[in-house]
Amino acid sequence: PPAPPPLWGCPPAPGPLLPPLCAPGCGVPPAWAARLGATGFLISKCCFPLFKAKPGKAKRVRTIFSSEQLARLEQEFARQQYLVGQERCQLASSLRLTEEQVKVWFQNRRIKWRKQSLEQQQAKLAKMG
Repeated sequence: PPAPPPLWGCPPAPGPLLPPLCAPGCGVPPAWAARLGATGFLISKCCFPLFKAKPGKAKRVRTIFSSEQLARLEQEFARQQYLVGQERCQLASSLRLTEEQVKVWFQNRRIKWRKQSLEQQQAKLAKMG
């Protein structure tokens, strides 16, 4: 039978597909194995049930920010919590990120900030008794 396509990412270049990293019932694969999906390796569904994507829909790869990028993003967030238009475009360009990555980072950071603020308020109320 023909080999199944990769679970996410770009389809591999034409040519022979590499064998699956694991076989059914093989146990837990190494943590790094999940990252190989977009490189043409076929990953067995038995080992990665969470990676079962809808047919035709690629799983988005998680962005790993460098420490320099994070420092600059945090600096901008401290200055203002919302970036729009030209500001977001300029920041994304200077950090070599997409506008979408910057937008999502700011959305996630605002959620984290609200959660931290709420926890601080609750701690103050608890001290007051």
